[in-house]
Amino acid sequence: MRPHLVAWLDGFFARDLALLLAPSWFTCVGLAGLVTLFVMLRLARRHGVEPGLVASAVLWGYLAAVTAGIVVPMIIDVVQQWVAHGRVRVRWAGMTSFWGYLAGLGAVALVCHRGRLPIGRFGDLAAAPLGLALVFARLGCFLAGCDYGKVTSGPLAVRFPSGSPAWRDHVRSGLLPPERTASLPVHPTQLYEAALGLVMVAVALWAAQRPWARQRGGGRVFLAAAATYALGRIGVEALRGDAGRGFTLGLSSGQIFSVLVLVAIGAGLVVARRRAGRAAGAAGAVVAAMAAVLGLTEPHAAEAQPGQPAPAPTPAPVPVPAPISPYDGPSAGAPAPVPPYPVPPPPPGPVVPPPAPSEATGRRILEAGVLLGWATPLNRRSGQVPPMAGPSVSVGLALGNGLGLWLDFDSLGNDDAVHGTLLLSGSMMTALKGGLELGGRLGIGSTLVNFEEPAFRDVAALTLRAEAVAEYALGDRWALWVRPISFDVLSHDALGGPITTWQMRVGLAHRFGPRRGARSAAPPAGPAAAPGTIASP
Repeated sequence: MRPHLVAWLDGFFARDLALLLAPSWFTCVGLAGLVTLFVMLRLARRHGVEPGLVASAVLWGYLAAVTAGIVVPMIIDVVQQWVAHGRVRVRWAGMTSFWGYLAGLGAVALVCHRGRLPIGRFGDLAAAPLGLALVFARLGCFLAGCDYGKVTSGPLAVRFPSGSPAWRDHVRSGLLPPERTASLPVHPTQLYEAALGLVMVAVALWAAQRPWARQRGGGRVFLAAAATYALGRIGVEALRGDAGRGFTLGLSSGQIFSVLVLVAIGAGLVVARRRAGRAAGAAGAVVAAMAAVLGLTEPHAAEAQPGQPAPAPTPAPVPVPAPISPYDGPSAGAPAPVPPYPVPPPPPGPVVPPPAPSEATGRRILEAGVLLGWATPLNRRSGQVPPMAGPSVSVGLALGNGLGLWLDFDSLGNDDAVHGTLLLSGSMMTALKGGLELGGRLGIGSTLVNFEEPAFRDVAALTLRAEAVAEYALGDRWALWVRPISFDVLSHDALGGPITTWQMRVGLAHRFGPRRGARSAAPPAGPAAAPGTIASP
């Protein structure tokens, strides 16, 4: 549907601007992550949860979900190629949401365990934001044309343009001749699931106000939203028309995962209720026994033996005044306590101030890392500039006060060309608790477009970049780099005008500089003196 959106925007803006404003699937997925992070931080502050820990869990979960959703289908496709043909070619195999959900849940659980945040409480905070993230992600699917529905003549039916997944599948199956410019009318299942995300938000907000949701810790709001999604996904899957998502015993992979989720939720509730019942019974027996021993039960309920004297009442403890410490300040209306020992007057001499902490303590002087990146064009028609992927090397110099200077070298390629970029950037970072830093970068550089076809000459073009940056400390020396959204503008007349790409990068970095907790240089030799005391001459 993105070409239709571009054509509509073309009536209001210039062609290049219309291509830039029309979002792609990658853009919508990036927006889903940013919206989730923003809303979660607001909820964390409102409910007294450490925002840095919440941000770490969201970023790790987002990274794990996107990576697993892409990599696991590729691994499955490689195994199928090996079994069927005995040879392997790594290729794009789509993205499966449930593999992403499982990996994201595992990453969030590890971060919460490390930060001692109950996973149930985090899940309750994340229930509504996850519904919003689903809305953005499925709108991206609608623009990309993937996950389309079955052929229908209903009032909500839509036709996807030529080149879309629905059009290609209909042509391959013989339902359409190749000269047709649109697919057959199909269910907009992507919009159905986006509406399901709004239902998840409503269910989460409703469940959060119920008393039962706040009993026995947290997690019930999340379970209510997860059950809503699983039930809705089973229904939406029944209307899907893309056969490439896999079927087992007549059920799609999404339906199988949804059923497993519902079974797991039901089993968990049954086990929790039984444990609560046993705990309540044991607690009641203990309370009754203590009441009988203390004589707090009714006479007919107590089973005291006849002739046994009643226990004597225990005298109330006499309060003992707390000892006065020489470090306690005087209370209101009471004289100041007298020290138990005389304080000698300080000898004359210069005052030795306490040593100032070293400015280099924990400060990074230099960082260097390797990243893996993906790029997709935003202002070119489908198939004109294929998506690109490749490594990047980034070196940063800390300037203080959150500012930094960076030098990047990127090598992104596809079947048509290799883009080598040398970029100089400035950054601004903000440190949060939990070892997380967030910020952004602006850069300028040059890109050499090296075409594989000898008939095309190489082009050196000006490059401008703006990107969001997240850095998570893995220790004193290592850090995880995530650059979820990066916009590059490549400008040269030989390229047919500026090429704007959306990029994402993930990698590891090594920090050079003093370790955290490093001490400042020792003072010169001389008489030892306690910090803040007066040294003898």
